[in-house]
Amino acid sequence: MAAEYDFRRKPDEKGNGELQPFYPRIVSKGTIDSKQLFREIAEASSFTEGDLEGIMVSLQNKVSYYLSEGFHVKLGEIGYFSSSLTARPVMEKKEIRSVSIWFDNVNFRATKWFRRHCAGTVTCAKFGFQESSNLPEETRFARLDTFLKKNFFITRREYSQITGLLKGKALRELNLMVEKGILKTRGTGNRIVYLKADNQQNNL
Repeated sequence: MAAEYDFRRKPDEKGNGELQPFYPRIVSKGTIDSKQLFREIAEASSFTEGDLEGIMVSLQNKVSYYLSEGFHVKLGEIGYFSSSLTARPVMEKKEIRSVSIWFDNVNFRATKWFRRHCAGTVTCAKFGFQESSNLPEETRFARLDTFLKKNFFITRREYSQITGLLKGKALRELNLMVEKGILKTRGTGNRIVYLKADNQQNNL
């Protein structure tokens, strides 16, 4: 079994509209969560899933504690963790005080051993990256209006189906319409549905 790749164009960082070259990127096959890892390790060892989960919680607590104290932490042969800071740039040290400097992010640097063991064979992906459709905004809204004339509400999944937008972009567009007062929501979490706002009963 091999990792799959596809090509993406390099971002146009200068914003001058120049066509950028392609570069290869891994096409994700999904996310393996800790529960799956615990289950597979437990099946191949004398540890129980509970043992492994307890070890993970303890590691999380200890690693975060030492990072907060300014240490670097090496986690086995996986790699090194360190904390980074953020603050406004200054020309002289005395221009800024400690209250204006705070923790920003956690950095990770893999060991040579880990990088070597993560290196596998690659093959070109059959389907490549999923991308949102390029339907015009007017067409997307017209399809939404038609859908809501036949149905009381629409889900994010249904909006993706009628517009061709991927999950993230579909959610952003639906939530933007909520902010503008075009739509309103009902439900919570994964059960949120979208329906026309009271002032939009005839048209979007």
